[in-house]
Amino acid sequence: MGFQGNGVALLHLDGTYRPQTRLLRFPHEWVDLADVPETNLYCSQTALAEIERRLRRRRTRGAVLIGSGNYHYVTYLLLQEIQEPFTLVLFDHHTDADPDDGFLMSCGSWVARALDHPQLRKVVIAGPTFSPNHLQLSPNITVLSFADDDEWPRALLEVVPTRSVYISIDKDALSREDAVTNWDHGTMPLSMLLACLRRLLLQKNVLGVDVCGEYPRSAVDAFDPLCREAQRKNEQANMAILETCFRYATPHLRPA
Repeated sequence: MGFQGNGVALLHLDGTYRPQTRLLRFPHEWVDLADVPETNLYCSQTALAEIERRLRRRRTRGAVLIGSGNYHYVTYLLLQEIQEPFTLVLFDHHTDADPDDGFLMSCGSWVARALDHPQLRKVVIAGPTFSPNHLQLSPNITVLSFADDDEWPRALLEVVPTRSVYISIDKDALSREDAVTNWDHGTMPLSMLLACLRRLLLQKNVLGVDVCGEYPRSAVDAFDPLCREAQRKNEQANMAILETCFRYATPHLRPA
């Protein structure tokens, strides 16, 4: 089917995309959220409503770059725009399905709240390296632990029950060889993630894609070798993900 997007929305929550200038080769727009308080790791209901209001005004409906994994809960808001049955395919080293207290939205509990979406049929979490057997998860969540096997992308597709999917990617699912985040990492190579994306794009109706897992910025970025390494690897991974998503879109959406 191919990705049905018309550009890239870059969220300015933490400033992590400003140095990644190669991303601007895609048709894009900035969504400024830096002035919204109470958003880092945990998000108040007031802040959540303001973020949702600004997201709804965006013109680009396709790929959304969120920022650090601390803001992964923004995916919850993006899912609210979907009005047909779908599966959430989440690439993440964590389940993000901790019990939801109903007050503060967090980067660790947004999946649990997303299960209330009337059109969400299944959540498939791909990428944890641990066994999910000890987790008390909803029966509507399937955890597919990562296996370094060429058949793993096929196994992923087999547990997706719907024609339409929404894809959310936290780069902490990737090996540290391919990305640097502020969370512990999985072991998935970027090449495996891209192989899974290709299968989903070819065989499913992809309603949207978002990416997070940037390394938080600081005032010493220009002098810190770790920060420079993180920026280089993360920009490279982001470019590869976007290029894969838009490969099947109309020519004007491809990078210049």
